Amino acid sequence: MALLGELEINDWRASSGIGANSPDPYVQAYYSRSGGLPLAKAEGLAFVRQTDESGDGLNARCTYIIEGDTPGARLWTLYVLRNDAPMDAPEAAIPTALHSGSILRFSDGDFDIRIAPLPQPRNWLYAGASGPFALVLSLYDTAIASDTGLSELRMPEVKKLGCTNG
Repeated sequence: MALLGELEINDWRASSGIGANSPDPYVQAYYSRSGGLPLAKAEGLAFVRQTDESGDGLNARCTYIIEGDTPGARLWTLYVLRNDAPMDAPEAAIPTALHSGSILRFSDGDFDIRIAPLPQPRNWLYAGASGPFALVLSLYDTAIASDTGLSELRMPEVKKLGCTNG
């Protein structure tokens, strides 16, 4: 269930008030503490996902597949969030973030991205070897916050494929 002022699509949650002219003081405190820079409403919207399709919390020792498409946007980014901060890649060649121009897509425009502790074919994100994490999907130059509801908005699904012991 979405909180007041929060937009929820398929368990992806965004606060449309974060980039407002008069944001909530708790939101201001969060961004001051984290050092993050919120998007203004006209710039886009950042969605956070902390669970898979079964409702289980995301854990880096598991392999997930993100499938589908995003609502219309000029550009989107997807990155791993650990301990309320973007995850730093342990090495330059290990991806902890992707963007809409860097992924392989199917002929219908949909995509799939695997999140796993070991490299995967096609589109792959590393979220660490173990422990909880979240995903942040930022949509830039999108009209989603002012959507009329005449068409159904699609967000990618996050499905667990399996987990390793340890």
